[in-house]
Amino acid sequence: MVRFWDIAIKNSKIVIRDRMYVVMLILMPIMIMLLVGLAFRGEGTTTYAVGYVNDDIGAVSDAFIEKLENPPAEWNMTDILSMKTYKDTSALKEDFKLGKIKGGLIIDAGFNPAPNTTTKVVLFVDESDISAASNIRARVMIVSQLLFNPQALQQVVDIRPPEESISVEFSAMNFMVIGTLTYAISIICFSTALSFAKERQSGTFSRMRTTPMSTMDLLTGGLLSNIAVSLIQATLVFGTAYAIGFKPMGATDMDKLVNMLAAFAVTVVLAVAFVGIGLVLAAFSKNEDQAVGISWMIIIPMMFISGTWFEPTDPVMSTVAQAFPGTYANKAVRAILARGAPLASMYGYVIALFVYAAIAYTIGVLLFRKKTA
Repeated sequence: MVRFWDIAIKNSKIVIRDRMYVVMLILMPIMIMLLVGLAFRGEGTTTYAVGYVNDDIGAVSDAFIEKLENPPAEWNMTDILSMKTYKDTSALKEDFKLGKIKGGLIIDAGFNPAPNTTTKVVLFVDESDISAASNIRARVMIVSQLLFNPQALQQVVDIRPPEESISVEFSAMNFMVIGTLTYAISIICFSTALSFAKERQSGTFSRMRTTPMSTMDLLTGGLLSNIAVSLIQATLVFGTAYAIGFKPMGATDMDKLVNMLAAFAVTVVLAVAFVGIGLVLAAFSKNEDQAVGISWMIIIPMMFISGTWFEPTDPVMSTVAQAFPGTYANKAVRAILARGAPLASMYGYVIALFVYAAIAYTIGVLLFRKKTA
């Protein structure tokens, strides 16, 4: 009579004999821990670019800007702000929308934070980057206190928001909604690898050679169906988010609609890139189980590093992130929906995503056709 441990031994042997499964079983937790550690190991040393317009042009305001960028050693502060001067507020706001700076500071004429007086300074930050927003606000307020009123536990400078709304209202929501979108699209990589590995394992491609249909017909059909699924996913994500309070940026309702359509356009290109990656993975997968495991080993690092739910603080990992299509999509879509930047201004990210999608899909098709020949 076969006992339960015989079954356990049999199952263990099956697992051990599947080398790919064993590798994934061992590497997956190690990889996740490494990614988390590497992505955040530079925390506290990240530098945020902050633009400023100094309408005062006086020694006191100059000292304020200087101490923001280079706090004195006795304050025991890390340099986290890189101050960039602008001649006018329109140029400052434009670069903010394009994501070139993380915040803006406007010092009015007559800046004079003397005792018992209050000087107003406009400060706005990129609310879609939670870490940057909180760190910039805290640094400006602390420096104002230490520089102008170190004895009192309050800043002399009155920090106020801009009269016209620039930053977004729902900071965490905007960041997470857009990250959830790219995550939803990334699953296309998994479904593509799984479906084509299944077709390959079941002998569909062998039987297909006896019909007028070519391998390219099947691959093209798979691409179109996966893009359609991606658009449905994007619609569901944004529809749900909009119902619970998410609002895209835009001066008018038409601007908001145009920005949403621009985000969908970026989504289509991203879907093509992930389908290409899925084809590459399917080409190297011997069966469905391997396709599933390998897909998640690719998807998880991309989500950790490409700014889906947080921005890596380590400069090296930020550079590595350029190898993932989600990085370009996240930057473009966040600029469009969270800061109201026009699609045309994101041409650098969009072109990079187009090139990535074209290369990934081409390589995927070539490899898959070779492996199924």
